[in-house]
Amino acid sequence: MLRHNIKIFIIFLLITIFFILLKNGHIFDLGIIFRKSFIPNQAMNSLLKPSDQLEEDYKNLLVENSYLKTLEQENNKLRELLNFKEENDITLELGSIISRDKINNNILIINIGEDKGVEKGQAVVVNNGIIIGKVLEVHKDISKVRLLTDNFSKIAVQITDENSISGIIKGSLGISMIMDYIPQEQDIKKGDLIITANTGMSIPTGLIIGKVEEIEFSEEELFKHAFITPLVDYNTLGIVAVIIK
Repeated sequence: MLRHNIKIFIIFLLITIFFILLKNGHIFDLGIIFRKSFIPNQAMNSLLKPSDQLEEDYKNLLVENSYLKTLEQENNKLRELLNFKEENDITLELGSIISRDKINNNILIINIGEDKGVEKGQAVVVNNGIIIGKVLEVHKDISKVRLLTDNFSKIAVQITDENSISGIIKGSLGISMIMDYIPQEQDIKKGDLIITANTGMSIPTGLIIGKVEEIEFSEEELFKHAFITPLVDYNTLGIVAVIIK
């Protein structure tokens, strides 16, 4: 009889606990028993909420990854310049852009000057021989470079595979280039590469300037006009080289 009463009491107790759990919404949350029994509260909070250090490490990793990509791009540009130097048997002096003129954004300041043999009028190139401008002013260890997009920039050019001067390129509003004095009989079309012409001056022949984007002409005029697009973004320049000879 006593054993029977104990069984009834246990059953009643289990039913009571069941309803209490059901009321509190924990009857199906079996994980709560595991979490509270085996995982300390501090460890559980650490799993559910990442630490500030982990977030900081992630940010540092992003910065490092960006730096490595930039370094890789600079190495590729240096490799292209060295290949250009060897293939053309010329003397190059490598330099970096340290700033731009405060008044004229098309004037660059580079960290090489007279001490490296830099002279006014020399060509400044990037990548595999793409000319971006000419040396404007030289000091002991720095120089100023005028970009081809500058309003006061002018350079004799020709179309690839042509043997004579095809026109003159000048800067336009500091953002683009216009090719003037193109003879009407000159065969020129969109996509043609424009290179420096042989003028016997300090600018070597065959340096790539850009490509033809648009052509304007009228039968009443003596010359055609073409809009030229640079092959590199002048706003992202970093490493450059001056052709010494």
